Amino acid sequence: MAYLFRNLLIFALVALSGSGSAGAQTGPDIGLIKTLPIDLDAESSEFDRKKNKLYFHGLTIKQGQLNIRAEEATATRLDFENMRWEFSGSVVIENAGTIAHCDKADILFRDHRIRSARMEGRPATFKRLRIDEKRQTEGRANLMEYDVDAGIIKMSNDAWLSDGANEVSGNRISYDLNREYIIADADDDGQVRMKIIPPESNLPIIEDRKDP
Repeated sequence: MAYLFRNLLIFALVALSGSGSAGAQTGPDIGLIKTLPIDLDAESSEFDRKKNKLYFHGLTIKQGQLNIRAEEATATRLDFENMRWEFSGSVVIENAGTIAHCDKADILFRDHRIRSARMEGRPATFKRLRIDEKRQTEGRANLMEYDVDAGIIKMSNDAWLSDGANEVSGNRISYDLNREYIIADADDDGQVRMKIIPPESNLPIIEDRKDP
C-alpha cells in the first residue's frame, strides 16, 4: 500500500509539473525548467486529516539539477504551483552547482519551480565551485536566505564566507552566486572582519642557516 501511494504521489507531481507551462515562458531557461518532471520519493508518508497536513519521512525531491533530501517534511497539499514546504533533520539542498546543509528549511515553490529557501542551522552551510573551477566558495551562518531566481544567498547571525583565498565575517553577508560578488555589513562591534591570504607561491622562503 505504501509503495502504491508513493507512486501515485509521483504521478501527481509529474502531472502538476507539466501543467500550465506553455505560453507562460519569460525565457528559454525558465520554459525548460517548467517542463521537467518532479520526482518525489519517501520511505513513508501519512496524512493528518484534522490538521490537513501531509507528513513525509526520508524524503527526496528531484527536478533537473535540483535535489532536496530531508529526514522529515510537511506540506498542506501535493502542489508545487504555489506552495511552501517545511523540511527538517539533516536537510541537503543541491541546485546548479551549489550545495547547502541545514537543520531545517522553509522552501517556496511557485510555477513548479523552487524560488526561495530559508535555511536554519548551527550553522547552516553552503559550498559552490567558482567559475574558474580552481577554488571553492563556502559560507556558514545560523540563518541563510537563498533567492534562487536572483542567485543570491543572504547570511546572518554569525556569518562567515571564504572564496578559497580570502575570508570575510560579519553580522550580515550577501553573496551573488552569478557575479561572485560579496556585500558584508558590520557585526555587533561595528566592524567587518576580513582575512587576506596570499598565494603560497608568493610567500617568502625562510631558510634556517647557521654560520660556519
